[in-house]
Amino acid sequence: MQVTGTFEIQMTPEPPYSTDDGVSLGRVHFDKQFSGGLEATSVGDMIGVRGPVAHSGGYVCIERVTGTLGGKRGSFVLQHNGVMDRGAASLACSVVPDTGTGELAGLRGKLAIEIADKRHLYTFDYELI
Repeated sequence: MQVTGTFEIQMTPEPPYSTDDGVSLGRVHFDKQFSGGLEATSVGDMIGVRGPVAHSGGYVCIERVTGTLGGKRGSFVLQHNGVMDRGAASLACSVVPDTGTGELAGLRGKLAIEIADKRHLYTFDYELI
């Protein structure tokens, strides 16, 4: 199954906690509001790194999502792994196995994120097993 939609995000960055030789490690907490096939809110924390080369870095994140997916209510956890290699972006964002609760127990899936015209769009391919 697949759902699409948009999300709004509010980010609260913390000061970098390590800056050695032009490599900076930092943390960000965020809150999201999903609309569309996924009607939900989420909270997450990410750790990111930026290096001395422009448009290169990476982040990892754990995000708990609570709401309704395809008419089923519950929560689940997403794990993000994002890399930017001199402007070439890649993102893997998957449901952590066996984190679905309520009617979303058994949820598996992958979430793709696109930013277009300053709007955050998602496509969520999923299954309930």
